[in-house]
Amino acid sequence: MACALVALPGAAMSQQISGAATLGYAHSSVSNGGADLNAYTLDGAGEIDFLNGLALGMTGGFAHVDPDGGGSDISLTDLGADLSYRLYSGAVFGGYLDYTDLSGNGLLTGSADTTSYGLMGGYDGPLLQLGTNIGWTDVSGAGLGGVSDWTDYGLNVSYTPTERTRIAGHWQLSDIDSAVGGSDLSSIGIGASHDFGAGVIGFGGISRVDFDAANVDATSFGIGVGYDLSQISNVPAQMSLELARTTLDAGVGADTDVDTVRLGVTIPLGERRSAAPLNSLADSIMTPRHNALSTLFDNVF
Repeated sequence: MACALVALPGAAMSQQISGAATLGYAHSSVSNGGADLNAYTLDGAGEIDFLNGLALGMTGGFAHVDPDGGGSDISLTDLGADLSYRLYSGAVFGGYLDYTDLSGNGLLTGSADTTSYGLMGGYDGPLLQLGTNIGWTDVSGAGLGGVSDWTDYGLNVSYTPTERTRIAGHWQLSDIDSAVGGSDLSSIGIGASHDFGAGVIGFGGISRVDFDAANVDATSFGIGVGYDLSQISNVPAQMSLELARTTLDAGVGADTDVDTVRLGVTIPLGERRSAAPLNSLADSIMTPRHNALSTLFDNVF
């Protein structure tokens, strides 16, 4: 990766930029007497393609969650970058670096800080895209009694039968070694988006995360719709609405349901096809992080 970064200035003479940013608001109702949550989010994702096989991808997410009734705020910072090289055959290989910080106030796993790094590879074809990764995550908090080391494995599969339709799924497994013993954290999900034309898109997905160490299971599903304002104005933005539910089983009695209504305004950066907004559950499923804990946070927020 260091050698590739040295070559970036010369490669930057010819490049193609794509991406988007989504400004979002979400209101969540929590069952079993939990306080309602108001979340304010900003998400971004982009790629610089240097048109010589080399590409730099970047993601970022920020969330501020304000519980009703004067409870402590919840904050989430999620950053990532990857550097990849694509061969003429469609084979892709590279490396990644992710960072996530959650101040959870007892929500899910409490506060947690994760840094992930590793190698990735796959295939990028016109119909089928396949990605795999193996890496390592350094974690503090997350209900694991201090610092822990994880080994991460991931598989992403995406199918684009037409330019308007995308179906994608992921499987992730983190093998945990911590002061309180070994455990596993797994995530699996599938999502889809479709451009119906005339500026209207639909999107949805379902995922499940199992976290043995914290005795937490989370099942999330959602569906939404978006509209491209450029169809009726000169504003290059997409408005979106999503309805989602996350069911949390913390092993202490009745399940907790978090019902969420998400609103979003997505602004394209460079070239971008119509797709699910970056603050949606569908997008977090189709483009997951490189460890299952960060993916869980993205699913909920």
